[in-house]
This record gives sequence, C-alpha cells and structure tokens, in this order.
Amino acid sequence: MSVVIDRNGRPVSYEAAVNLMDDELRELLHANLAPCSEQEFYDAYLDAHLVKYGEEFRID
Repeated sequence: MSVVIDRNGRPVSYEAAVNLMDDELRELLHANLAPCSEQEFYDAYLDAHLVKYGEEFRID
C-alpha cells in the first residue's frame, strides 16, 4: 500500500485518496504532471481541489 503525507503530516493511503478525488481534476493533473511521484501528484491535487472547491481535500 502506497502512503502519502497530507498537509497536517498524517499518512494517507494513496489508493484511498485517488478513489475519492474529483475525476475531472485527477485526469487533468495526470495529463499535465505525469510522470511524477505519488506525493507530487497528491500535493498538486490538494492545491487544485482547494482552488476549485474553496476547501481542503480531506480523508477522514
């Protein structure tokens, strides 16, 4: 299981995060960033989600 670190320093399952991501944002970022590390992708997604929705992407 791959793990990324969220903005609060907590470990997050990368697979779980991807499953909860907005499909449109995820695909757009994939097209623009690949190849990159899972952490780089996750960090970019956090930024894009905040811009689009005005709130942090969280996995509880």
